[in-house]
Amino acid sequence: MGVCELCGAERVGVVRTRASGAVVEACGRCIDRLGLERPAVKPQVTQRAAARPTSPSIRHNDIMAKSEKELASDFHIRIRNARTEKGWDQREFAKRMNERLNIVQRTENGNRPTDALLKKIEKVLGVELFIEVETSNTRSVNTASSRGMTIGDAYEDLLSRREPGE
Repeated sequence: MGVCELCGAERVGVVRTRASGAVVEACGRCIDRLGLERPAVKPQVTQRAAARPTSPSIRHNDIMAKSEKELASDFHIRIRNARTEKGWDQREFAKRMNERLNIVQRTENGNRPTDALLKKIEKVLGVELFIEVETSNTRSVNTASSRGMTIGDAYEDLLSRREPGE
């Protein structure tokens, strides 16, 4: 029993299927209504997986609940400006960070380095490269029903816009 990702029905039998290239969990009604392919064989649970105890110490982080920081889109400009303010050329900066010159050059050209290297750069230059996440694109969808819009609604809308024979 689960939730159908297409119609939003709760506590229904769902199976994994492919809808427009995406793998989704769908109920039988949606599979039939949208003409999706039914999986031939249900995957079997192996004895090892079934016998494995679940650990209560495993934490499941809700990534949508946290206010995370993300790398600033102009991180490479911030790095270059902070380096030049200190009067360092790229070779001196690389030496002070104990990194190769080509790493500094690639980073200042906009290639994203690892998070560990970014933290190191922040520390050496005293600059902030990670900023609070900003939600810039929001969309409100109102439907006549109280259930809200589902992936199935969007899928049906897409199918209704296609030309016959596509």
